[in-house]
Amino acid sequence: MTAEHAPAEDVEDAGESPASAYDRGMLNDVQVNLYSPRFEHAVLGAQTVGGWSARPLTRATGRVDDSDLAALARFVSPEGFGPASERLAEEHLLVLCGAPGTGKRSSALALLREVTDQPLYLMSPHVSPADLEEYEFDRDCGYLVVDRVAEHGVESDFEWRVVRDRVRERGCYLVITEPPLTAEGVERACHLAWRPPAAEHVLRAYWRGTLPDDEEPVLREALASIDSVRDVVGLARRLDEGLPLDEALAHLDTRVRVEVEEWFEGLDRRRLLEVTTLAFAIGVDERTFEASLRVLKEELDRSLPGASDDDVEPDRLPQLRRSLLTNELVATETLHTELGTRGALKFAKPEYHRHVLAQLWQRMDVGFWDAVVEWLDRIVTEVRYEVPVALGLAELAAIALDEVVPVLDRWARGARRAAGQRVAVYALHLMAYDELLAPSALKIADGWVDRGKPQQRWVAAMAFIGGLGVRYPHDARRRLWQVCAQSHAVDGDVEHVFGELFAALVRDTGNAHLVLDFLWAKVERFTAPGARPASRAVAVRTALAVLESRKPGTKRSAVLLHLEDHPEHADVVVRLLANVLVFRPARLRAINALRWLLQDMAHNDPHARTSAKALGVTLRATLPPGEHDVLATDFRVVAARRKDTDIKSLVDAVLDALKGRVS
Repeated sequence: MTAEHAPAEDVEDAGESPASAYDRGMLNDVQVNLYSPRFEHAVLGAQTVGGWSARPLTRATGRVDDSDLAALARFVSPEGFGPASERLAEEHLLVLCGAPGTGKRSSALALLREVTDQPLYLMSPHVSPADLEEYEFDRDCGYLVVDRVAEHGVESDFEWRVVRDRVRERGCYLVITEPPLTAEGVERACHLAWRPPAAEHVLRAYWRGTLPDDEEPVLREALASIDSVRDVVGLARRLDEGLPLDEALAHLDTRVRVEVEEWFEGLDRRRLLEVTTLAFAIGVDERTFEASLRVLKEELDRSLPGASDDDVEPDRLPQLRRSLLTNELVATETLHTELGTRGALKFAKPEYHRHVLAQLWQRMDVGFWDAVVEWLDRIVTEVRYEVPVALGLAELAAIALDEVVPVLDRWARGARRAAGQRVAVYALHLMAYDELLAPSALKIADGWVDRGKPQQRWVAAMAFIGGLGVRYPHDARRRLWQVCAQSHAVDGDVEHVFGELFAALVRDTGNAHLVLDFLWAKVERFTAPGARPASRAVAVRTALAVLESRKPGTKRSAVLLHLEDHPEHADVVVRLLANVLVFRPARLRAINALRWLLQDMAHNDPHARTSAKALGVTLRATLPPGEHDVLATDFRVVAARRKDTDIKSLVDAVLDALKGRVS
């Protein structure tokens, strides 16, 4: 196993069939929504500085990008970095344990670069000591597991010593980052408590400016209160943009937290319900918000009856909307739609969202949260709430993951029909944008694939074609293969999800070749003599799904778009195409996939005939002996039946090449 591949096992045995869970219409809804302006505005447009749009969705497995290493040019080493480097050089394994925001990832990369100049690789956070013991590490290379998701109470010091010996034996280096040490973790081999670098040193690494003498004490006081490297970097960026110190400090997490804490003091029931509603209804208009607020009030009154705070003088109606619009934490944005303009409610600062939820979690008891869950169950079935509810659950997951997981589990099983399943997908998609939440989202999806009901496995598969797959492409391809291999008896195109993963990677990253290489290995293995026919069928159908895939939001072939930027991957594409073309049960579908590629060439390639001829030549060289004439005949029959007049010259070019008639 090479370094580009996460440890995995091929799943060939048929498991519980998710045929009842397969819903192509739901898949189409998820695809449309994930890449629609409505979704992006509701999630990203409503959350600007410090919100979801500020969180890059980058690959978290595979070879470390040059951009990650270039960022180390401004790395500030914390206290203890030197001894840690020496320890890594000697023991080859180091586990950095620290709170979120302490710069563990950058420190880990810097430590690895101190001990080796060979390639560095990111591994899945969902690995156990047993997985690491069996992994085929490459000599002299460096490996990093960021925010590893550990199984509590099942790991021993002995297991970590075995991992250390394995890494030493392979002559490579491994650094793992984890949450702070617990009492039982203190004695584990190679575990080290990690603290952030000095905030002032980080600030000066990113900002070279100066302040008036009277503002320096204010800055020093603020830096002393910051416990996140990301916050310091954000402060440096705002100062570098020329913002006054007061404005630059206004977005600091610690200051926002204090603002929200003070706002909650002496809070009445109405105001508390307003911010609770907004936490799960960002982006909706005033009327929709008020309807949702009324439902929440009904649920809370049922669980925790209280005196009404809407009492007014006789013969006067309560001006409740005015109460909302004078709420200091709430703001209104004007959106332009096809029908005109409408208001959209949001938090006055994006950072308020998580801190409001944190205060609610700290202050309110189980009766309140039970009412919130009942309320969410009622509103989630309406499409206008799906994205806002997913955003609220993603934010709450950072504060109380154990409160969110049961809700997502129920909805993924179908408790709130397709709407709840879509929200479960969206929530995992959003969690993937957050470096700290992404490993938990991966663990949830992995659990559904491994141990979930058929519906949950299908929901997990859809999550892997969104942000979760972009963040963890190695895990996504492995888990999607598992779903497909356990579902080969399904009447339907369950393998279609592989094509959507490929298309998502083409859209968002340059890593789509990870799917091509993975599927080619499967096709090569399961078309060999002695392979199980069912496994071959799965391999062919997944390959076909990739060949048929289209870039989200367009009619362009995802494969051809990928080859425009990466022509070096043409060979593996043709090998996949050749293998599906010779598989008789899928011959017609494979020929139609080839026709679709030619149609895309005809409309988008200025040298379409030359490209078609090259494709035919490569196909002739790749196809087994005896397949050329029969394939040419079948292709001609299908093309004539379909009346492909717009691509006739391209079809002729491919057929001539297959026959060996190339001038």
